[in-house]
Amino acid sequence: MFIHSSILAIVVFANFALVVALAITLLLMRGIKDRQNSYKNFSGNVNEFILFVSKDDVLLDSLPKFISDPLYERICQKRSFREVLSAEEYPRLKEYMKGADAYPDIPFIFSFKGENGTGWYELRAFLKKNFNDSYWELLIKNVTLDVVSRTQRDRLQDNVDMLLQNTGDFLWSFDVDTRQITLLTPITDEEGRVIPRSVGVQDIHSLLLDEEYAMFERRINARIMAFRASNFKDVDENSSIKLRVIGPDHKLVWYCFRYRVYLEENARILIKGSARRMDLLFDNPIYDDCVNLDAAIGTMLSFPDIRIFCVDRDNRIVSCNQAFALDFRYASPEKTFGKRLLEVVRPKYYSFIQGTLSDVFESGRAKSWKGPFNKEHRLLWFNAIPLTKTEGFVYRVMGVYIQMDEADFKDDKNIKE
Repeated sequence: MFIHSSILAIVVFANFALVVALAITLLLMRGIKDRQNSYKNFSGNVNEFILFVSKDDVLLDSLPKFISDPLYERICQKRSFREVLSAEEYPRLKEYMKGADAYPDIPFIFSFKGENGTGWYELRAFLKKNFNDSYWELLIKNVTLDVVSRTQRDRLQDNVDMLLQNTGDFLWSFDVDTRQITLLTPITDEEGRVIPRSVGVQDIHSLLLDEEYAMFERRINARIMAFRASNFKDVDENSSIKLRVIGPDHKLVWYCFRYRVYLEENARILIKGSARRMDLLFDNPIYDDCVNLDAAIGTMLSFPDIRIFCVDRDNRIVSCNQAFALDFRYASPEKTFGKRLLEVVRPKYYSFIQGTLSDVFESGRAKSWKGPFNKEHRLLWFNAIPLTKTEGFVYRVMGVYIQMDEADFKDDKNIKE
């Protein structure tokens, strides 16, 4: 049988083309397999994979082929989500996939309990239609580390919030350019309740008195100048300033402000710090208003055995209680106001009291003394407390003392003996 040469050429060309196509296909498949095999080197670092699943929940294929993930390994073994997910998670997945087309940007978050504990995953679904059939393409990402980190951050934030609310402290920042103060955490009242609208940018003049804001601004400016002079290094990290914050009921509450100076990436200087509530820690009250001081001393400790007096730097009495006045034969406290201490107390008392008061004026620290005094079996407890201006200047000293007799602490039998 004779075959025409042209037909023979076509057959030969067709066979050659088929061989070439097969060779190319084999080379491509080999290249794909080699690239898939490359995932073996990074199987423990790949945290996302793609699953091809039929509408009947049967695993058809997966990419990549090599990945070290407990969920991936379990699905490849069981070939179905029903056999892998818990009875609570699987119905949620089915409900999500019913509406996946309507909300393609919303992921599905679910948990999987493996041998090494519970893992968390993010799933995104796309319905692939192929002729008369369709299947799901599922992109799954292991987000366990993200969930754990977020949980730890939330727990840490809760602990910080609880600490600040229980202590009454708050965190703040100050923009040097705009002169705006921002409260990073809310202020709480004496009962630990959060004061509404006390977070975010605040009008600093609504928080501080004018004279105290002026002192705050002077401290800030001096700190910034030192920061720039030291080549943008904060060399005064331990400094603090005590200020009164105006509460919602216009009550003044003492806070100790500590702060650090930072240089941001855009060369802006920012100050961040904390404010420690001082109402329980502040040992020596500070008064700026003489009327407030007089009112406080006039009403407190009106017991007949406790003597209270207050002198200025000229040793003039500015306030005292009734017990102190009667002790030195004055009918009322007002009779002693403006008199020098030496004019009121007896000379033998003055030398002792004056020495203690002078030490307190010079050191700015409270001083206490107790021991026998004047007569045998007579005891004296004396305390001198400095009163300072907000700048730290001691302008008055308050003296509080009580005299006691040893016999007051013995029964009749011991007295006779």
